[in-house]
Amino acid sequence: MNNLSTVIFIVFILFIQTVCPQTNACWFHEIFTNPEPLQCSLSSRNLGKSIYILYDVNPPEGFNLRRDVYIRLAVFVRNLQMESGFEFVKLVLPPFRRLYHWKSSHVYQDNVLWSRFFDIPSMKAFTPVLDYDEFLDEIHETLVDPNRISVDVAYQLKHFEDMFENGVFRDKYELEECKREEHLRGYLLHQPQLIENKFICLKFQGGASLLTDVLKSSIQRLKHSPKIFALLNAEIVLHDQWGSDEFWMARRSMRFNRELVKIANDFRKDFFNSTDDSDAVQRPYSWKDEKPYRGAIGGDYLCVHLRRGDFVHGREKTTPTLKSAGTQIRNKMRELGLEKLFVSSDCSQFEFKNLKSYLQRGRVYRFMAESLHQKSLIKDGGIAIIDQIICSHARYFIGTFESTFTYRIYEEREILGFPKDTTFNTFCKTEDLENCAKNSIWPIVY
Repeated sequence: MNNLSTVIFIVFILFIQTVCPQTNACWFHEIFTNPEPLQCSLSSRNLGKSIYILYDVNPPEGFNLRRDVYIRLAVFVRNLQMESGFEFVKLVLPPFRRLYHWKSSHVYQDNVLWSRFFDIPSMKAFTPVLDYDEFLDEIHETLVDPNRISVDVAYQLKHFEDMFENGVFRDKYELEECKREEHLRGYLLHQPQLIENKFICLKFQGGASLLTDVLKSSIQRLKHSPKIFALLNAEIVLHDQWGSDEFWMARRSMRFNRELVKIANDFRKDFFNSTDDSDAVQRPYSWKDEKPYRGAIGGDYLCVHLRRGDFVHGREKTTPTLKSAGTQIRNKMRELGLEKLFVSSDCSQFEFKNLKSYLQRGRVYRFMAESLHQKSLIKDGGIAIIDQIICSHARYFIGTFESTFTYRIYEEREILGFPKDTTFNTFCKTEDLENCAKNSIWPIVY
């Protein structure tokens, strides 16, 4: 190696240590062939220093609430990296079990990875996350027995009985005596490889950053590496700063699985002649290149999310009848001069036909899997995402009051750059639009 080559090599190594300080070296192909933002793999020496945070959510909670819980923890882990001793912390994404709204009994929907629905490399560009299969592959390199993964501490989070002590809500936590057998209702610790060493009940109230003190106290007592923690009922943890720029960075990084995007885009093109270019939406290759934008027009169709199911009875005061919903849709389509409608709903096929009967002058569409094979691949969660993608590109959107599914579409349309008045719209109980419960408006922050 001549002198010039030596200088170039030294400069290159210094560059690597600058852009990726958590690792000793990055492989050349990762740097020069990966189109995503630079991601460096941890060296095997640093692998043993890793701290893995696993988590689970209360089983009845739906798919879209789980996405919000992820954001709370993703922002937390991103900031936790700045704390001494947590430089190599990683958030492990829990596999999905069959959820309440995943009704297709003929489709296997247990142990479903996040990569089935989301673009994991895009999420990694925000915070260090591992899909569950990646966690298993990585942790096995450090284990003597690959079939036994020891969780150092499993924290069972619980609400305080009195959340407003003296009328004031404040952040706090408190250890509580409990029996392990009374709490293991979730899915995570039923994974065959996981064996928890210590099970602790923790009354918890407040933002995710409060977990820092909890984890620090445990780490100080653990001398071995790597370290593994589990947070059960993680939905109890609140956002530190909901709606902040960090919240929106995490949300923007949650791009969908590319195959699902292709299916949705093909549907938009075939039925609505809708493309990203013609819709004037913002969609650069990387979410990091997104900027403040309000120029999206959308495709030549109206989209509605009409929640039925448990909302019909559980939220009767705010959920419209099919006839009322049909009237509101018909009036809005007439006002906007639109002839095509896309419906995203958990309604039955019978209810869908009834809704169409109130919209005889419009052309009404609904996404259905092309075949049983396709449905077995994309699953009910994939169909929900395809619905959300199609709705997020519509000229105008109407959602359901207090539905997390609707909230996720609001967020997606904010990212794509739609005007607020075409996005934050809500079905009313009746056609009396003046006396109507409406969802809140929260614009995107950069």
